[in-house]
Amino acid sequence: MAKQKGVIKLKGTTQGVCYYKLNGKYIARKASGPSKERINTDPAFANVKANNQEFAAAVLLSKAIRTGLGEITKQFKDTYMASRLTGVCRLIIQQGRGEQGKREANLLNQPNKLIGFELNKSNPFKQIYTAPIKIEHNTGSRAITITVPKSSEANLKRKPKKATHFKLTGAVSCVSVYQWQNNSAAYKPLEPHWDTLGELCHTKPLQTNKQHQHIQIKLQMPMAKAMPSLAAITVWTGITFGTVIEDKFEAIETSKAMQCLTIL
Repeated sequence: MAKQKGVIKLKGTTQGVCYYKLNGKYIARKASGPSKERINTDPAFANVKANNQEFAAAVLLSKAIRTGLGEITKQFKDTYMASRLTGVCRLIIQQGRGEQGKREANLLNQPNKLIGFELNKSNPFKQIYTAPIKIEHNTGSRAITITVPKSSEANLKRKPKKATHFKLTGAVSCVSVYQWQNNSAAYKPLEPHWDTLGELCHTKPLQTNKQHQHIQIKLQMPMAKAMPSLAAITVWTGITFGTVIEDKFEAIETSKAMQCLTIL
């Protein structure tokens, strides 16, 4: 807060600065937005409150996906992956049932918004690996199999010159439906025991200059019961190029990609 100088004294707000008179003195200070309490209680800010509540739900969905994927997100992600994923979850919530600010947060309401999401926007998976991929799952979606019927060197795009091998990665992440709870004034998972569960599996290193048949990645959800109807499983596939030295796979960091292939 500072005193106004000069002959002409101002009142009002312009360019983010508030001008007013206080105790006979003319003051200038940086304008501030409404308080949290006012947003929560003033009907004039009902839309702002509703947007804030649903944004919080989008953050929860995004975090649940990333928690289920675990450390793999750090290996494949770009700098803005978390914020991009939260933005997608926000679009999904906008399609949920209920009144604005309390709409259901359910990935299955709009799965196509998430399918195709890249952990690294600069490395689109299907522009790096073009072999056809099939996904199969049993009743209850506890056992999920990712199969590549046929893969050759022609399917490996943007392959680093020194890469001699590649690995495929399969990952699943389970996310509960979240609903607004009036008693706690917050979104809560309806299936907390399933929420954020995940599983991960890699293929062995595969030579880049050979043809491979029937590559499979088998994933098993770590729960005895079948998947509940109030949760969804996101299925992801990634590729990493590298070299093999003394039977040890050394990844090349610049050519990694992982994409959400489907939601079950």
